[in-house]
Amino acid sequence: MAFYRKKRRKVGPSKNDQKVRRAQNAEDQERAAGTLSTRFPSLRSLRVKVSIATPQGVVLEESEETYGPNDPFFLEADCPGSCGSGSYDFAVLIAQSLENLQERGSAQIVCAEPSYSGAAGAVCGCIAKCEFLAEVTPS
Repeated sequence: MAFYRKKRRKVGPSKNDQKVRRAQNAEDQERAAGTLSTRFPSLRSLRVKVSIATPQGVVLEESEETYGPNDPFFLEADCPGSCGSGSYDFAVLIAQSLENLQERGSAQIVCAEPSYSGAAGAVCGCIAKCEFLAEVTPS
């Protein structure tokens, strides 16, 4: 007769519960960010172009979006590089430029998440470039 040990129950939330919490956190962040018109009343629209490339210069992703006054001021992008979990937040950089009354500008962020490419201590290093153009109502 073989000895069988009772299977231990997993302690903590299930994968589905974790997924639901992540979705709720994302919705909460968008609501907390506010809209463009609440943050910048004179702003009519904001066009944002994001380009993400590897450290070698290979373009992984490009996107261009236009935000209206009622859209949430939540400008994030996920890193498609070898890290698998990196993200870029452009809202802070764009907000600083808009507060300084700049109608156009650009920013660059490098992903510093650990890379899963095999090298010990290596970081992802993908480069995200963001360019924006704001349309402001004349005063």
